[in-house]
Amino acid sequence: MRRIGVIGGSFDPIHHGHLLLARFALEQIPLDEVLFIPAADQPLKQGAYAPAEERWAMVELAVAGCADFAALRLELDRLGKSYTVETLRLLHQLYPHAELFFIIGTDNIGQLYEWHDLEGIFAQCTVVAGARPGEVAGDPKLLARLRFIDTPLIELSSTEIRSRRTAGLSIRYMVPEAVEAHILAKGLYAAPCS
Repeated sequence: MRRIGVIGGSFDPIHHGHLLLARFALEQIPLDEVLFIPAADQPLKQGAYAPAEERWAMVELAVAGCADFAALRLELDRLGKSYTVETLRLLHQLYPHAELFFIIGTDNIGQLYEWHDLEGIFAQCTVVAGARPGEVAGDPKLLARLRFIDTPLIELSSTEIRSRRTAGLSIRYMVPEAVEAHILAKGLYAAPCS
């Protein structure tokens, strides 16, 4: 049975923290492949800063040339909110003989109870959280349902990358080179002209 990891999110933009989380999950679980699925309309966020097609292009650039990473448009091509439980149902249709592992960062653990149909998510996959040993606090009952992998602590966020771009600061080494080139070429996240 194939073991497939799934990482969803705005990827606004995708950065090395996302990619390293996927790599550590792939090696430690282990997985056959990790799918990156950009959200069209995340229920718990106000909306994306970059258009969906630009975020899709950045995810494709980030995983290009990596045989065990792939990008899927499932949520971008579906109307309405991007609910994880619905995405998992579609993935089970696409990969009927696969075991699914939904990968999150520890920053998402505190929001899990806000997710649409959390029980439906747990019924369809193993939820994996990347964390350093001993750094996670929260509801013990919820934490006991998660599978933890040991990942390096990476203080990097898409919000910080967007802020740096708006301030005219470099984002080199925060995102893959091809993603940085795309952001610069398209003028994404730059301060508006006055």
